[in-house]
Amino acid sequence: MPEKREPHGLSNHKSSKRTKPTEDQSGVPAVEPEGIHVERWGNPDVLELVRDDRSIVIAKGEILFKEGDLADCMYIVRNGTLRIRSGSIVYEDAIAGGIVGEMAMVEDSGMSRTAMVYALTMCELVKIDEPRFFSLIAETPSFARTVMRVLSRRLRRMDKLYRPDEWTERR
Repeated sequence: MPEKREPHGLSNHKSSKRTKPTEDQSGVPAVEPEGIHVERWGNPDVLELVRDDRSIVIAKGEILFKEGDLADCMYIVRNGTLRIRSGSIVYEDAIAGGIVGEMAMVEDSGMSRTAMVYALTMCELVKIDEPRFFSLIAETPSFARTVMRVLSRRLRRMDKLYRPDEWTERR
């Protein structure tokens, strides 16, 4: 039974299958009402790893964490949709099987969050602290690669957003 998390601030929902950046599970384009086009990502294999872990629930519109908050854990989305953003830049929506806050697990303790994450729908999440993170890697070594792929994909996306095309053209 999921436990209700205490509200943190401000706070939508999708399925647990990898999706194309341009559409959700049903094939509907992932375009928000305000006209932004957002990549949605989730991995059902990740859900299987935490199937017996306890859940927390956050309400639609609730903030999971803010940019600048102390980073001491990551989260896996069991169901719902979380939005990752920094200022006016929307990085990604994490759907079932998605991971948020992963930098907390690969950086030294005491680092702060680099983005805000909030719920677009009611969300059920699994909180992963450092001991659980290392036990997941011990049980399933490929989980480490999954986390690295998430980091790499997000870094490449930021490169595309911030690097002018003329700097990346091959000459």
